[in-house]
Amino acid sequence: MKKYVYKNKKAMERMHSFYDRAMDSLGITYREEYYDTSYGRTHVIIAGDETKPRIFTVHGGNGITPVNLDLFRRLLDNYCIIAPDVIGMPGKSAPYRTLDTNKDDFGIWLTELLDAMDIHSIPFVVSSYSSAMALSLAAVSPERIEKLALVLPSGIAHGPLSPIIRSMAVPMMKYYFAPSKNTLNGILSIMSDRKDEQMTEFFDLMMSSYKMEMRPPREYRREELRDLCAPVIIFASDDDIFFPADRVFPRARRLFRKRPVCCRIRCRHLPSEKTMKYVCAKITEFFSDL
Repeated sequence: MKKYVYKNKKAMERMHSFYDRAMDSLGITYREEYYDTSYGRTHVIIAGDETKPRIFTVHGGNGITPVNLDLFRRLLDNYCIIAPDVIGMPGKSAPYRTLDTNKDDFGIWLTELLDAMDIHSIPFVVSSYSSAMALSLAAVSPERIEKLALVLPSGIAHGPLSPIIRSMAVPMMKYYFAPSKNTLNGILSIMSDRKDEQMTEFFDLMMSSYKMEMRPPREYRREELRDLCAPVIIFASDDDIFFPADRVFPRARRLFRKRPVCCRIRCRHLPSEKTMKYVCAKITEFFSDL
């Protein structure tokens, strides 16, 4: 039986209203498309000047496309960004959890989506949970990834579980059943360097109206990624509670066929605008030099 991911229909409508307002607040040109996959209908944003080179991004776990585009909006200076809403997560794709984190469903879904959009290969820019989605694609259809930028990535190495459960998972579940300003502020102080009203509103909606995906993405093995030939750049931080740099970088150097470029940044799991300005500049330089 498919799991409906919102408390009720009204909760989904509230999330969609936030989605539209957040997209409008970006002040960018975009259009919306829908594509059918075997996992459900997928909503896609195509943002920016479509005459520019295209890149592909996916929002993080329990995340939403407008917030993800806000993180990477400086890339619109040089690229057109294709950004789908993950099925079974906040957004306008099918609101049912049909993608299994323990299998390569994310990679198959992305392959089907690229086929539907008639895209053979494209550079990927992903962060957090969606890094594991890109690695799933690398496992099943590595030729579809032209270049790969991973920001504070999952799928490589996780931080210690105890602090994550104590500081993040338990308060998030508590907020779902009994929302409070103190709980929300505590979560944001640990997770985010961004303290704007839009981020606060989204976290409130995510934790109070939506049944969060609490299963962590799995870590990939070298043999699963043996056919990935794309150049890889990775950004990680020692202050990231989920995927700290001191665990991510050593394993990443053993994981990929081509040695990745590793960039250490200073931020929590959701970086500030200043940090993302640096990250976007480095990604643009990395993609342009290849």
